[in-house]
Amino acid sequence: MQIKVIATGSSKWERFIRRWGVSFLIGEDVLFDTFGNPGVLLKNMRKFNIDTAKIKHIVLSHDDWDHISGLWYLIPNRKDITVYLCPGFKQEIKDRIASFSVKVVEAGGVTQIKDAIYSTGELCGESDGEKICEQSVVVKTAEGLTVICGCAHPGIVDIVRHVKERFHNDVHSLIGGFHLKNNDDETNARIIKDLRELGVRRIAPMHCVGKRATKMMSKVFASDFVRAKAGDSIEL
Repeated sequence: MQIKVIATGSSKWERFIRRWGVSFLIGEDVLFDTFGNPGVLLKNMRKFNIDTAKIKHIVLSHDDWDHISGLWYLIPNRKDITVYLCPGFKQEIKDRIASFSVKVVEAGGVTQIKDAIYSTGELCGESDGEKICEQSVVVKTAEGLTVICGCAHPGIVDIVRHVKERFHNDVHSLIGGFHLKNNDDETNARIIKDLRELGVRRIAPMHCVGKRATKMMSKVFASDFVRAKAGDSIEL
């Protein structure tokens, strides 16, 4: 199985022009997050020869605009799609999704999406003083678990610890946004150390990780550090 990076935005300029967020295709039929710019998302899907008709599952990490904006262009007339969201999503977002008559699953706890692919279920944290609920995706592989995060608002260490406890296995690979961009170096060094001690062996940071934390991770993980951009595939 492979994870394809469809779109990722991580710079201040990309945030300013709303080319911000992430979107991943897991295998051929599971889409995780739908980026903040629908035009970029759809253009990249065409560019990377992604057959949207094969997508049957769309998992939304949380309901911030930069993770759901492309959704509204993917689900019209697609009653064969299941959308997975957190119970803590804003009601207006839930209502809008339901209006497309797609199947909706509220992942309160660990939820199987398909063979070897799961949602962590809803985990909650804080962002800018407000409660935010988020889910990540877990993929079972021969080497251990792969966790894919949208933003990791509940805390990336807490997410990894939660997954390890619930799935009774180590998290071998960690991919996506970890929300470290506003941390000082001391805090990020402690987080990276904790991840290593929890068993994380390979890491592919993007989106909201931040340049300084990314550079620190590249030194610590060395050859197991993956620098992924839109169009790249990560083999599991």
